[in-house]
Amino acid sequence: MLFAIAGSTGAGKTTVIKKVIERMGRENISNFATCTTRTPRPGEFDGKDYHFMTKRDFNTFVQIKDIIEAKKNYGNIYGTNIKVMLDVLDISKALIKDFDVDGYKNVINRIYHSLEERNLPLFPVVTILIDADDKTLLQRITDRNDGTNIELRSIEIKKERLIKDKNNYDYRVDNSSNNVDECVDKVCEIINKEYKRYYGEILCTVEPLSSTNDNKTHSIATQQKTQKDTHLEEMIL
Repeated sequence: MLFAIAGSTGAGKTTVIKKVIERMGRENISNFATCTTRTPRPGEFDGKDYHFMTKRDFNTFVQIKDIIEAKKNYGNIYGTNIKVMLDVLDISKALIKDFDVDGYKNVINRIYHSLEERNLPLFPVVTILIDADDKTLLQRITDRNDGTNIELRSIEIKKERLIKDKNNYDYRVDNSSNNVDECVDKVCEIINKEYKRYYGEILCTVEPLSSTNDNKTHSIATQQKTQKDTHLEEMIL
């Protein structure tokens, strides 16, 4: 079973996936590394963060149909290796993987096509959009200070918003607040719900972490609502 996590840059999907795996355990759910022709960045490890390779090796994997889709980004090529994905699925009950908001459908279709070509059984895919409001997305990207063109990224965020509104995801989970545990709790709940729907039992027992912050979150939400109502009253007046 594959849980496809879609989201814009800055939505926090990488952090959410990492925390979901920590909470549920790699023996239950795991991700798989994307293949890329770019060089490793400091702190990155081959096979863990990405499968780093030369363009020649990458093209070879494409020709033998191991890499089933590829995308060029800033001069580097990224792709999904079906054999890597299946190897991880052999040691884990389910998979979780991040995808671009505009490319997840194509990747899923190619995965199914590759499985059929190899006479392998298909498995269910559940799509989850990790979303945040545009202002939050832009602020998170600005805070990274990694040389991203903020003005250009602002335009891209607006375009991605149109794509996200058109796509039909199985679930949407908001990650606009700074309480990432709340978002992770919701994703874990979805995973257990869908896994039980297909296989008759939950993937694993997970205790929610955000429950201890419920009163605090409720207090903040109430305060924000009061401020919003006051602002609306001022606008009306």
